[in-house]
Order: sequence, then C-alpha cells, then structure tokens
Amino acid sequence: MENGNTEEVIKQFDRIALLQDRWDHNQRYQQYLLKNIPRYCTCILDVGCGTGELTKRLIPYAHEIIGIDVSENMLREAQRRNGHEKIRYIKIPVETYLQETDKKFDVIISIAALHHMHEENILKIMKAKLRGHGKILIVDLVKSERVMEWFLSILAALVNPIIRLLMDGRITVTKEEKEAWAGHFQYDTYVTLREVQRIVKASLGAAAIRRHFFWRYSIVYTHGE
Repeated sequence: MENGNTEEVIKQFDRIALLQDRWDHNQRYQQYLLKNIPRYCTCILDVGCGTGELTKRLIPYAHEIIGIDVSENMLREAQRRNGHEKIRYIKIPVETYLQETDKKFDVIISIAALHHMHEENILKIMKAKLRGHGKILIVDLVKSERVMEWFLSILAALVNPIIRLLMDGRITVTKEEKEAWAGHFQYDTYVTLREVQRIVKASLGAAAIRRHFFWRYSIVYTHGE
C-alpha cells in the first residue's frame, strides 16, 4: 500500500490526532520493540510517530530522537503531550526525509505505519540509512490467511474486551473514537505474514519476523547480521 501521503488519509490522521491517548494494541507491543534497542544510541528515528507516545519512551535510549509524520495535527499534539529537549518532530513524508537527510541512525522504529507505504521500497531505504549494526524495528497490522492465523484472530476478538477492561478500565470505545477510526480503516490494506516474509527477504535479507496475538506482526532487523 502506498497511500500515506494522500489528502484523504492525512485528513483522517488529523482527526484521530484529536482523540485522547488511550491503551490500544499498538501500545501493547511498544515494549517488545523497546527491548530490542541497544543502550546509548546517538540517534533514533520514529517513523509515523503520531502523537509521540512511543517517541517519548525512546528518550532513555538515545542522545537525539527524531519523530516524523505527515499529519500536522499529530505533530502539534506530539509536541504538546510528549515534547522533550531530546526530541525533534518534523512534518515530512518518510521517503522524502530519508532520501534528503545526511543522518545515519542507530535505530529506525515504526508502529502501525508501514502499511501506508510501499513496504519493500521503504525498507530498502531504511536499511541504507543505518549505522554499522543499526536496527530496524517494526510493528504493523497483519491480514490473516492460514487456518491457525484465523483461529488466533477469533480468539483475540474474544479476549480483547477483557484486556481492554484491565488495561483501560472500559470494554468499549466511544462513538467519537469509532467514527474516527472507521473513517481511517476504509483506506487500510494489510499484508499477510507470507507477504511480509517475501518483502523482508527482498528488502532486508535476514530478519526476525513474528506474528503477534492482537493482529500484529513484527520485524527485528540488525544491519550486518
């Protein structure tokens, strides 16, 4: 998919930015990515940083953190909610930024943004911008294909209200949240795990790929390994 820079999708991001930050499935897997970050990085890039929830959690790991996004509202809220002297937020498409910047990164990290890009092309560009043993850390949404994947999806749907209640103190979401996300989801298309494996092999070579319980997959890639 390559729709992350279209006017329609950016409008939906701008609307979602005004929602309150609450627990969700993306937040659940932040810690999985964080545990793969080496200490004392020079610079980390957060791609599709949104309101900066993950970006702020990167502060202990690096001297400089750059969060990029295409939504002006997202970045305004990121600066307001999760601003810090170590963090610089920039409104720019990821392809443009990576092609124009002279920076190299110890870690390029992204949650729930890759499906809005041409996955294979952008992973190749990310790889070229890594320092020696730099890492690419990705969590994104996955489309079920195999029987076991469908079984996990059904099980996740049954467990989800309980987890939401435990983590967020509620079972359902508000009407405002439903409407904002429904508008966004109409533009989403996801890849299957087999497609992820093909894309990663073509763009990065070897990487650790994992299917997670709540409709997510992850990529952990270390340059030079």
